[in-house]
Amino acid sequence: MKTPRSYRKMAAYLMILSGVTHPAQMLFYGTSPAISGPAIQGSLFLVVGILLLTPYRVALWVAIVLPGMGGAGAAYRILALEPTAFTYFHALVDLVVVVLAIACLAGKDPHPEI
Repeated sequence: MKTPRSYRKMAAYLMILSGVTHPAQMLFYGTSPAISGPAIQGSLFLVVGILLLTPYRVALWVAIVLPGMGGAGAAYRILALEPTAFTYFHALVDLVVVVLAIACLAGKDPHPEI
């Protein structure tokens, strides 16, 4: 029987994907400050994803704080500005990563090995 991947690994892969898709959105929407600022800041998620592939517990805290802040910014953009398809995608990824990181810190990860 196939075992589920660890929550930490799933969060890491989602952050790496987000770190790549944040700057990639400039290919679709241009380089206006409304797009390029969040896109460049979102590329930090690539670092968060790589950190999550390490055994360091501090990576889980980083995976709560940075995506939490990014998700809050995405929620603001959805409610008050002009969101793009990437905005919705990144908000969802941020939410999932924060929940997975909290679950890992709470010891609910069924497979904690990296």
